[in-house]
Order: sequence, then C-alpha cells, then structure tokens
Amino acid sequence: MMKPSVMVVPSDTWCKHNGYLVEDGNETYPDYQKAITNDMNLLSVISMINTIMSDRDFPLENLETVLKNYKTENVERALYTAKDGSVLRSNPLDDLYRNALTDIVIQITWSVNSTGPKKSINLNMQALDSYTNVQVAGVECNGTPSFSTNISVLLEEALRSRMDLFCERLVQHFLDVKEKGRDISIDVCLSESADFDFTTEYGDYELSEIITNLIAKECVGYKFSRAPSTESMLRYKSVRIPVIDSNGIPMDAYGFGRNIARKLKKEPYNITTKVVSKGLGKAVLIVTNE
Repeated sequence: MMKPSVMVVPSDTWCKHNGYLVEDGNETYPDYQKAITNDMNLLSVISMINTIMSDRDFPLENLETVLKNYKTENVERALYTAKDGSVLRSNPLDDLYRNALTDIVIQITWSVNSTGPKKSINLNMQALDSYTNVQVAGVECNGTPSFSTNISVLLEEALRSRMDLFCERLVQHFLDVKEKGRDISIDVCLSESADFDFTTEYGDYELSEIITNLIAKECVGYKFSRAPSTESMLRYKSVRIPVIDSNGIPMDAYGFGRNIARKLKKEPYNITTKVVSKGLGKAVLIVTNE
C-alpha cells in the first residue's frame, strides 16, 4: 500500500520555549537550522521517530538533509506586487516544505521529567497535512519512569503502544486524499500592466468565467469552491487536485497553477501568467499582457 511521505520537525512551541526562532520581516518562524545544530537531543528524538516510521514503511524526508539541500540550492522566494499594492511572498517555512515536498509534517513537543533517580518523557506529536496545515492525527503520551537516561530509550517506551493507531490515521487520511484529491487554494489577480480585467470577454465568456472553467476541468471530480472575490482578485478554495500529474510526478499548488497558466497563454487568450508559490497548498496567479 502506498503510504504518505513524512518529515519530523520540532513544534513551534518547542522552538519558542528553547529559543530557536528567526525573524523574517515582521514575522517570527522556528529556526530549524539552529535547533538541529545546537540540540543533540532533538537529533536523537527525530532519529528515533524516523526509525519507527521507517519500520512501518513510511517514506521519509529527513529534516537535516532537507535543510542542507535547501541551503545548497538557495531556493529563491518570488516577490511580486499585486494590483492593490500588497506584496505576494512566501515565508521560509513555505519554501522549506515545498522543497521537501512531503505529504505529512509531524510536529513534536517533548519534555523530560525526573522523579528521584528515575526519568520519564512527555511527548506530543501532531501530524499536519503539509498542503493545508490541518491536523490529521495526533498522539500524546507519558512514558513510564525509568532508570535509563537515554532519551531514545525513553521515547521508544513512551510510543510503543501508541504508534499503530497514529499510523493508521495517517494512512486513512492519505487514502482519502488519493480518492478525493489534495485540498489547495488558488488566488488569481491582475497586474498593474494588464489592459484588460476579469469582465473582458473572449467569445461568449468573460475572463473570470474562463478561469473558473479551466480550474474546474483540472480538479478531481470538478470539486472546488469560489471564495469572496474582488474586481482585481478571484479566489478559489477547497480546490481538489490530483496527487500526481499525468507524468507520475507529485502535484502541488504551483504545478496546478502552471497548468492553468499554460492554457491561458494559448489562443485565443494570449495571456501571460506569473505563478507565485505560497507553499505546497497555495499559489497566486498574476495575469498580465506583458
């Protein structure tokens, strides 16, 4: 059975509590690189959970390896200005997760408690769909006090009886996604240079209707919803896209947006569209006549 790929990361709460944060503009994000470099216990915990997931045949993306590749490739974040002057940009976590292209992100929070000479571990794991950031499974466990000081041993003892149900929920979520499609959102906006708008007609249809029809045809089962839109932006949510494209390559919101852009570029529209990734689960299409 095909299973979702997973990547284990420290939770935002754990990073904040331990001082591993980085500022990007006016936002603050977990500093995974600093945490991995400075906290040996984090490496032990991630390694143990990776081993447990690997033993259950889940494809893995190792955080340390992804961070190295991300730094080496110097993934560029696209910056564009929408018609209303707002900046469209992705944040560091969006870029990292898109580079990893994993189905599930498992966020972990833990603490080690001492009772006399014995130690125990409290652990919380949250499995998030990396496309929607919605929790799809979770487990919280308190390990039995032990004389061992090895955090991996304490962790394995705490998780031993809880992992089967956790993994079953991951698989069930992935099967549901394969059947119904991934859930993403798409925004379409006009650039300043556009000499047309969403009411411009091509044949018998306005541009807004054409874009809506193109999105519908690319969806699994034509499933999507129109969110409240404006004169300069069309919004689509709960857009269900295939897990893999016609070439067998995993599809994300950016890839889906590129498919729409290629169709708009052809006759009779001849519309150039820039696609901006905002993580695995969202893309912004900027239409222009440049």
